[in-house]
Amino acid sequence: MAASVELDRFLESVSAFTPEQFATVSDEARRVGAKARSAARKSAKLSAADFSALDRRVRTTLEPLHEALSAAGPGVLSSAVSDTLSAAHGIVLRERIPPEAYAALVEPFLVAGADAPPLA
Repeated sequence: MAASVELDRFLESVSAFTPEQFATVSDEARRVGAKARSAARKSAKLSAADFSALDRRVRTTLEPLHEALSAAGPGVLSSAVSDTLSAAHGIVLRERIPPEAYAALVEPFLVAGADAPPLA
């Protein structure tokens, strides 16, 4: 997986998120719908090695937020990691997935104030 300035900017912006911003991401993800997000995740598949590298990068990025996210309630940390990883997949594969898949994965973060490539 090649490094991407867009991915770097996205992860840097997410590293400054508050628990409230992650709550906005969760609310927006629910609005998009589980079916649309599940289909989008299926279209944004990475190789095992690339998945592992991206997973490590997302978890390292969110590590300083663990305490605040854990204190925000049960499941908040897990949702933050999962949602961030899904959006990162969308950004990395943006040129190879349908625009609606990209929107389903990344739009919740755009609404919450993340720096990510805009929707088409």
